[in-house]
Amino acid sequence: MADDQQSDSQDDKTSQRLTKKQKIIFCGIAAAYVFNVMSFSIMAPFFPVEAEKKGVSATQVGFIFALFNLVNFATSPLFGKYLPVLGAKYLFLAGSWVAAGSNILFGVLDKIEDRQTFLIYCLVIRSVEACGSAASMTASMTITANTFPNNVAQMMGILESFSGLGLMIGPPIGSLFYSIGGYSLPFYVLGGMSAATIVINIFLLPSVGANMTQSGSIKGMLYMPCFYPAALTIVVGSGCLGFLDPTLSPHLTSFSLSPSLIGVVFLLIGGLYALTQPLWGYLADKKRNTRFMMVIGLWFSTVCYLLLGPSPLLKLPNELWIVIVGIGMTGFCLGCALMPAFLDLFISARWYGYPDDLATQGVVSGLFNSCFSLGGFIGPLLGGYLVDQYNFQWTSTIFAFANLSVMLLLCVFGLWEFRCGKGRRPPWIWLGDSPREEENDPLLGNGVTTPAIQEKLVNA
Repeated sequence: MADDQQSDSQDDKTSQRLTKKQKIIFCGIAAAYVFNVMSFSIMAPFFPVEAEKKGVSATQVGFIFALFNLVNFATSPLFGKYLPVLGAKYLFLAGSWVAAGSNILFGVLDKIEDRQTFLIYCLVIRSVEACGSAASMTASMTITANTFPNNVAQMMGILESFSGLGLMIGPPIGSLFYSIGGYSLPFYVLGGMSAATIVINIFLLPSVGANMTQSGSIKGMLYMPCFYPAALTIVVGSGCLGFLDPTLSPHLTSFSLSPSLIGVVFLLIGGLYALTQPLWGYLADKKRNTRFMMVIGLWFSTVCYLLLGPSPLLKLPNELWIVIVGIGMTGFCLGCALMPAFLDLFISARWYGYPDDLATQGVVSGLFNSCFSLGGFIGPLLGGYLVDQYNFQWTSTIFAFANLSVMLLLCVFGLWEFRCGKGRRPPWIWLGDSPREEENDPLLGNGVTTPAIQEKLVNA
């Protein structure tokens, strides 16, 4: 399997030291990553309390938070599809501006006294903010793939570290400014800082795209059987992370931990996840054996979630140190499954005949962001429901078996696609036209073969 995936990238250049221009571009994108994630997390410490004062129920508050990921899931593929026409830089700046403006608008909602009006405006502004974030994140991933073609996974891993940084510093910064200036100040500060970064990025980022008339093909990517194991890996991995947000704190409270120590535990999982992403990205770029890394990551994640409860199936004592070990391993192992999946989608797209251009990069980025957001939406809702119906121990066991199921599916599919080690199966689609017989006669998503792409794969 490794040899066949390496054959996809024989025409890649050897990774080189980053140029000054690449470093500047990366700094601009990294800043946007931090502010995008902070937009999601900054309101967590104080918004539920303020919403309760308006008469909004806990369920409605939960949906306001979940709506962010739901809108991201729905809109990211569309932004990825039309990114080549709009231009990556324009979409990035426009999305960032919409997200920043929505943050500022969210800061004035405490002036609304009527409960229903307050709830409606929260949902509308949160949806608009999520659209802006989806556009910005999809464009930033595409610019990264375009700017760092030989280090895609590694640079995405470093950007994920900045995402983790945003998740970690968002809540404390929100609490700090809330204690200083009340409800509005955190949103004003974040919106203002985001706007300042946008102005700087106007001059930092390259003009990528906007000269293409043809958009990418989402349907074509969905025709590829190899898309679905990677997509399931992303959804389950993201869902496992999101499951812990509403459920881990009450579980740790049963061990008589103080709120400050619970915060340290959350910092442990977030910190380890953020710090290990560059490592997994580097290994994925260097070895190109993405499927194997995903399988290993899912297997160890299964063990982690069995320890988190700990699972009744293990018949271990209910002790805090076992839970802490599971939490630490979770932060370390989930990235091994998630980060290679992004590169795997690019490798598979090239194998199926898609050119390594902005259209392909945009569609892959949009679909990855969509799957990640879907997991972020399902994880907390499903996890909270299962904990209410059963308990944390059995719920973590269910999530462990979700990891195990996807791992087994990935293994079975890999054996089929790589013909039990005999080489990767010729490009094949399960919808549309019948597959061609020739080994190097790749199909586009719509079943059309082009001589240029055929020649490219023959020479690869």
